[in-house]
Formats: sequence, C-alpha cells, structure tokens
Amino acid sequence: MRNGNVQVIRVDPISGKLLSTVSVPSPQTTSVVFGGPNLDELYITSANNALSEEERKKYPYAGYTFHVTGVGAKGLPMKNVHLA
Repeated sequence: MRNGNVQVIRVDPISGKLLSTVSVPSPQTTSVVFGGPNLDELYITSANNALSEEERKKYPYAGYTFHVTGVGAKGLPMKNVHLA
C-alpha cells in the first residue's frame, strides 16, 4: 500500500532550502497550478487510479482537486500563443 504522505513543497531555487509544504490527502498528486485574480491561490489535482478498495476508503479525497490559499507564493501570468 502507498504511504499516502504526499506533499507539495516550495523550495528556494538558490539555496535549495525547504520553504513550505502543503499536505495532500491523496496518495496520487498529479499537478499544481497557480490561479485566482492575483495568481496566489494554489490548485492541486490528484488521481485515484489503481487504488485498492482499502486505499479508496483510507483516502476518500483521492481524485479531487484541492484549493489552497495563503501559500506565500505567486504564479506568473500566461503568455498568449498563436498556433498556426
């Protein structure tokens, strides 16, 4: 069985120092993205692929999308791209 102690971490790119963590109540985190009007809200997606019945009971939020505020970081706006 997976241990389920999944975290999204924030690391200083210069020093490598761990700045913060967000625990995710799912053993399969799939992606993270910043959103919201100020790009300071974190959205974390997860999956529930190939989980056993026991794991599905232990992690009822597997497969959900999580919305986290107050992470102390901001994303960057997207650039528009025109594909031919």
